[in-house]
Amino acid sequence: MRRIFIELLFLLAIGGLVWAAFAYFIHFPKQPRLISTEKEIELGEKYADVILSLNGFEKINNQRVDSFLLVTADSLHKAQLNPTYSYTLMIVDNSMVNAFALPGGQIIITKGLIEFCESSEELIAVISHEVAHIEKRHVITRLIKDIGLEILTTGDAYVVGEVARTIISSGYNRKQEVEADLFACELMLNCNLEPRSLAPLFRRLKEDKGDYPFEQFEIVASHPNMDNRIKTILAFEVPNNFEPISPWFTIEELKEIVSE
Repeated sequence: MRRIFIELLFLLAIGGLVWAAFAYFIHFPKQPRLISTEKEIELGEKYADVILSLNGFEKINNQRVDSFLLVTADSLHKAQLNPTYSYTLMIVDNSMVNAFALPGGQIIITKGLIEFCESSEELIAVISHEVAHIEKRHVITRLIKDIGLEILTTGDAYVVGEVARTIISSGYNRKQEVEADLFACELMLNCNLEPRSLAPLFRRLKEDKGDYPFEQFEIVASHPNMDNRIKTILAFEVPNNFEPISPWFTIEELKEIVSE
């Protein structure tokens, strides 16, 4: 009996060594790609079309606005070492204070958010935050987890419409939001813009929450307690010789255009 026990221990030890060697040489991805990037981009375009067809989400079409958005998307793309996606930014005529990312690089910004921002840096920082959710694959992994791949990729018009409404109002977990905050700080720094621009916007969201419809704002939907996030953003290290430049547009001129 003792011999059998010893042999069993020996086999377990050998098995453990084999597994350890296998785990050492084979690296599993931290975020497995459940669908291809191409399919993700296709999904994003589909749901963007659906959202823009909903009441209260009419896209603002203006050449000057489009110019600002194109430069913003291009600047945020070039400021990264190896971005996976290109970004399509659009503004919708909606008073809700909101911005949210869709799979594959689509970002929708509301007129209400533009009116709430006090500087173009704040708006660019929010967009950078949404870029983080795209590049970190928070968007697609959250949707697959919450909705399921089969439902997400369905062709049923009714289901697609309901999923689109879910995308508008759902948020991320605390870890993902903090990761996106820090990603935004880094991206802003790479653009030579003030990297801590989310902090004053978060402070006002916290102070003025009773006066604005914030409950669906992606950045605060899941975790409205801003104190720790403000502290983390303000603690972001900026080089001693850093001198921020002025953005390529002012928030005042953008507000004027979208209000025409």
